[in-house]
Amino acid sequence: MSELTMQDAKSIIEDQIETLKKRNKEPEWVTELRYKGLKAFLEAPHSDPILNDPLDFIVQDEQIPEIHNLNELPEDMKKLLDSLGIAEVEKKYVAGIAVQSDTSMVLNDFMKAWREKGLVMVSMEDAVREFPAVKEKFMKMFNPYESKLAAYHTAVWNGGVFLHVKSGLKVPVPMHLFFIIQNSAMAQAPHIIIDAEPGSYIHLIEGCTSPVLVRHSLHLDMTEAYIGNGAKVMLSVLQNWPEYVHTRPMTRAIVGKKAEFINTTVGLGTGRSNIANPRYFVDANGYAEMNGILLGNKDFYVDIGGEIELVGEGARGINTSKSVLMDESKVITRGLIKAKAPKTKGHISCDALILNSKAKMETYPGLISEVDDAELSHEAAIGKIREEELFYLMSRGLKEEEATQLIVKGFVDPLLKDIPAEFVIEIRKIIEMSLGGM
Repeated sequence: MSELTMQDAKSIIEDQIETLKKRNKEPEWVTELRYKGLKAFLEAPHSDPILNDPLDFIVQDEQIPEIHNLNELPEDMKKLLDSLGIAEVEKKYVAGIAVQSDTSMVLNDFMKAWREKGLVMVSMEDAVREFPAVKEKFMKMFNPYESKLAAYHTAVWNGGVFLHVKSGLKVPVPMHLFFIIQNSAMAQAPHIIIDAEPGSYIHLIEGCTSPVLVRHSLHLDMTEAYIGNGAKVMLSVLQNWPEYVHTRPMTRAIVGKKAEFINTTVGLGTGRSNIANPRYFVDANGYAEMNGILLGNKDFYVDIGGEIELVGEGARGINTSKSVLMDESKVITRGLIKAKAPKTKGHISCDALILNSKAKMETYPGLISEVDDAELSHEAAIGKIREEELFYLMSRGLKEEEATQLIVKGFVDPLLKDIPAEFVIEIRKIIEMSLGGM
C-alpha cells in the first residue's frame, strides 16, 4: 500500500504536468488535456484486479541526456538492444529506429528519403508541436474517465511516436520502436498514433523489455490507429518483460472501408501481470485480425481480451490466441466479436497447452449479432502435450526437453508468419530458455 495520499498524488502529477509542459514546449491544448486527465484521475474508478494501489507508480522521473546514435547509448542499454537483435535489424532494415528509455526518447534516427516520400515518424512530443493534425486524433478513441490508469496516462503521457503514411505510399520495410524501463517503481506511459492514409501500407514493430528491477514498474502505453480506406497496417508487439513489471497496454483502431489491420502480440515475457482489452471498429469490407501468443510462467497473471465491432457491411474480423502455461501461471483470454452490419463474418479461436498441473487457463469467447445474416463462430481447445507425440519424437533421438520445445514452437509458429525472421529466431530462443528448466 502506497504511503502517498491522493492529495500527495495530485501535487506530484501537477508538478509532472508543468515539467512536461516546460520541457517539451507543449501547445496549450496538450496541457489542458493533461489537467483534464488529472481531474479524471482523482474521480475515475479503479478496478484493476492486481494493482491495488495505483499511487505506487506516482513518482518523479529523471531524464537521461539526449543521444544521437547507437554508440552513445549506455553499455547496459546496448546489451539489452543486442539481446533483442536490434543491432542486426538496424543493419538490414534501412527504414529507421526509435528507442525510448523510461520516459525519454533517446534515439530517433530514420532515412530522410522516406520523409520526402511522405512517411513521418517522430516523437510524440515533437508531433504535438509540428503537426496540427495530431490534435484531431490525440485521445479521440479514449475517455480518461474510463479508469484511473487511462486518466493517469492522459495526465502524464511521455514519449511514444506519431507515425503518418501519406495516401498511396507503401513502405516495404518495417519500422521499429523499442521501449526500455530502467528505473523501478515508475510508470512509463508512451502514446502512439498510427495514421495511415487511404491506400497506404506500413508495418510497425514495437519491442518492450526491462532489466531485473528491485521494485515493480508499470508500462502503460496507449495506441490509437487510424487506417484509411484501402490501407493496410501491420503492428507486431514483442514483449519480454521480467517478473517485476506490470503491463497495461491500451489499443484501439478504426479500420476504414476495404482496409486491413493485423496486430500480432508475442508475450514471451508478459511481466508480473498483463491486462489488455484492445478494441477495433471495422467499416465496410474491412478486415481486422488479432493474434496473440502468450507464454505464462512462474505465478504471472495474464488477462487478454479483444473486441472487434463489425460496423460496416461485409466487414470481417478474426481473434486468435495461442497460450503456453507453465508453473503456477494463470492466463485468461476473452474474445468478443459484435456484428452490427449485414454480411459480416467473424471467428474466435483460443488454444492452450498446459505444461504443469498447477497452471490455470480460462477462455471466454463471445459472439453478438444484431443482424440476421452475419456468420460468427468460435472454437477453443485446452489440453496438455499428448504422450504419443513425446514418445514419437523421443524415439527419433530427441530428449524429452528437446521434444517439448519442438512441440511448443510448432504450436505457436502459425501466428509468427508476419514477424521478420530475425525476431522469429529470438522468439524461439526465448521459448527454449523458458522451457529449459522444466
